[in-house]
Amino acid sequence: MESRDAEAMLDNVRNICLALPEAVEHIDGFGHNTFKINGKSFVISGESEKGFSLSFKSDRETQELLLQKEKYFKTPYIGRHGWVSIQNPGRETGMN
Repeated sequence: MESRDAEAMLDNVRNICLALPEAVEHIDGFGHNTFKINGKSFVISGESEKGFSLSFKSDRETQELLLQKEKYFKTPYIGRHGWVSIQNPGRETGMN
């Protein structure tokens, strides 16, 4: 995914997240765009050599349903708390 595509994807994510009451955006210590409400993260996005990634907090039931789909995976380190990730989401959905 080109950086331009990643920036467009981040803009879409930002517009959705910041439309929620009390949502704020924060750049964490790893350079990830982190969206929080009342100090609790609910979406984390970033870009690496693999492209744009998006991680989000879900309940355990939703996490299990999503993990049955090939494109989703348990977020490293925080997946045990219900987090799910997707790499280059625009490629699968035609959003880029």
